Amino acid sequence: MAINLVTEYQKKLAKHFETGSKTDAYAGKAYDFVGVKSIEVFTIDDITLGNYTRSGTTRFGTVTEVEDTKQTLTMTQDRAFTKSIDKGNANEQYNIKRAAEVLQMIDKRTIRPEVDKYRLNAWASGNGLSTGNNILTNATPAALTKANIAEAIFTASAAMSDKLVPLENRVLFISELDFVKFKLADLVMGGAQLNAEAIKRGYSGTIDGIAVVRVPGTYMPTNTGFIMKYKGATVDPIKLKTLRVHKDPMGVDGDVLEGRILYDSFVLDAMCDGVYAYKTA
Repeated sequence: MAINLVTEYQKKLAKHFETGSKTDAYAGKAYDFVGVKSIEVFTIDDITLGNYTRSGTTRFGTVTEVEDTKQTLTMTQDRAFTKSIDKGNANEQYNIKRAAEVLQMIDKRTIRPEVDKYRLNAWASGNGLSTGNNILTNATPAALTKANIAEAIFTASAAMSDKLVPLENRVLFISELDFVKFKLADLVMGGAQLNAEAIKRGYSGTIDGIAVVRVPGTYMPTNTGFIMKYKGATVDPIKLKTLRVHKDPMGVDGDVLEGRILYDSFVLDAMCDGVYAYKTA
């Protein structure tokens, strides 16, 4: 454990770069996990039309009950941390480690990135889908280049439209380097007017009417070039988030920081066509 004690230095803590959540604005929040660990989602099955018969007592056809399928979603991610700031160490570091600031740093640099990465992986893998249901993907995996990336994005959007996925509330998650390839593609794209809050959340304008969120390359799942999704196609609960400081608890002369987050992410069976993952391999 590294505790660096020095005799003289600047009385200010050098902070890491931080970022807000990249996925939260487009996470699905229509279902409530409060009080339960699992929920069951029911979906009405499609029906088949028959011919109308102009005589007899069953002119519309034989009456059958409306059928449904059930999808069970169970939360699995229960994550936590605990750290201490000893008064002796704090005193010999000019008390630069303030508990509240450290908690904020942990939230922005550790918790939020973990949730973002987990969600992107869950969406790209179709987490939670029942057997027989799959997200959309490209038929032939291929690396993204400035020559093919625009067509790949437009093709993904067209595939979703063919499945009747609304254009509104679609988002494209793409790595910073792959977004550079798109900007270098042989196309002229219109600019977007962004406000400070949108930029803070990582929003980067639109492509073909689809919101674009650039993410660090380390966030993207392995062998995945980009992810396009419809906001309501997923269920992304954060059931519990605790960040707290204990002042001088038994056994510690100082502060003890604790944090816990209970979360998960699923793709809905009925809306699996609302997620498209472009595979590079």
